[in-house]
Amino acid sequence: MLSCERSVLKMGISRRFEPLRCGVCVFVLALFPTILAAQGTLKGNRDLMRGIASGVADIIQKRFYDPSLKGIDLKKELEGVQAKIAASNNVGEMYAAIDAMVQKMDDSHTHFLPPWQTQEPRFGFLAKPFGEVVRVYQIRKKSPAEKAGLKLGDTILGIDGVVADRKHYLKTFYHYRAIQPAGMMILDLLRDGKRERVTMPAEIHTRFGVELVYDTYRYNDFLREAETVSQENPFEYVKKDDIGYVKVPNFGVDTAEKTLWKVKDVRALIVDLRGNLGGDERVLQRFTGYFASNDVEIFTEHARDKSQKLMAKPQKPSFSDVPVVVLVDSESASASEIFARHMQLTGHGIVIGDKTMGAVSGAQLFVQHVGADPGVFYGAQTTVMHATFPDGQDLEKVGVTPDTMCIPSAYALQQEKDPCLDLAMSTLKAKLETRSNASASKP
Repeated sequence: MLSCERSVLKMGISRRFEPLRCGVCVFVLALFPTILAAQGTLKGNRDLMRGIASGVADIIQKRFYDPSLKGIDLKKELEGVQAKIAASNNVGEMYAAIDAMVQKMDDSHTHFLPPWQTQEPRFGFLAKPFGEVVRVYQIRKKSPAEKAGLKLGDTILGIDGVVADRKHYLKTFYHYRAIQPAGMMILDLLRDGKRERVTMPAEIHTRFGVELVYDTYRYNDFLREAETVSQENPFEYVKKDDIGYVKVPNFGVDTAEKTLWKVKDVRALIVDLRGNLGGDERVLQRFTGYFASNDVEIFTEHARDKSQKLMAKPQKPSFSDVPVVVLVDSESASASEIFARHMQLTGHGIVIGDKTMGAVSGAQLFVQHVGADPGVFYGAQTTVMHATFPDGQDLEKVGVTPDTMCIPSAYALQQEKDPCLDLAMSTLKAKLETRSNASASKP
């Protein structure tokens, strides 16, 4: 069995700050257990999965930012995985065993990326935590979710009996879609104070040919059932009453900076980072510069062999002298958390919304290949550095606490209202009025 490894850094893609948003270069492999079994003999699948397990463990052992691996005996964990693979009768169970080993690291940016799939289940809804509960906030028309009667604002208590709370929901969805997916989803809901159960058969999406996926955003598309992240969560800008609004769904491309240019002449600005799971540290660094009047430290990154400060330099057009509100939610993570906390620490921005994810690290994706031609590609993402702020704080598993909490209610979701955006607008209008009054009162 042959193996080879490539990292996104070697392919010219910079370090990413994004949990569960990791792309992977993979050979297409079918998704469901019945199809997986048809890939080869049971012995052949076991041999393949043992190779993948060893490769994933090797990546973490060599690349994880903490050489002590947080005290985890990865060699012992791998032995346990190999035993489970030897006793497993389907590939789904083998994937789950490998994923469980990786989850032992208890790290927001360290994940197993199984071989890509030719078929995937889609259910047509999006959900995330609002405060401590997980609620449905988007339903696609004519989707299995709509046909099954799922409603905006529904609180999801469990998925096939697995808890879906703030701490576990993302891993639950990830496991359900990527590790051991199925053609049916059963949701336990709380609706109008009553418990209900909704059963949804999946809509099966089939891919054709071989997909080589290097773009980290493609994996998040898969997790959110979107064809492209730009369709699901696009960049936006609006100017109204001297107040600008920019929606930045990721820090992966320079569109984040271009969006700021569209509102360069406003007197106040809203930066919407809700649902922003992170991106490229270079984009984050430049973006932060638009709000800096002098060279300023954003954070210090600590890797295996060194620590260094990431600095922002002033950029034009400058927003350093205008009031700013940063909107965040439970899916604001990594680079977006860093920006929000930076704005708090410098006193330049007010953060409004829900507590952020608490996934603040820098990661690299490593791609491996096992088997003879045509081989199978799989990947592992692992944390290669963690960040501390100028005040010494580490936000990993802590998150950013907003200056003003704002969590949309189930009713607001049902009515498709955005009370947090309304609050941001009223906050900035009040600040502009205060500034105007202060200027008028000067002799």
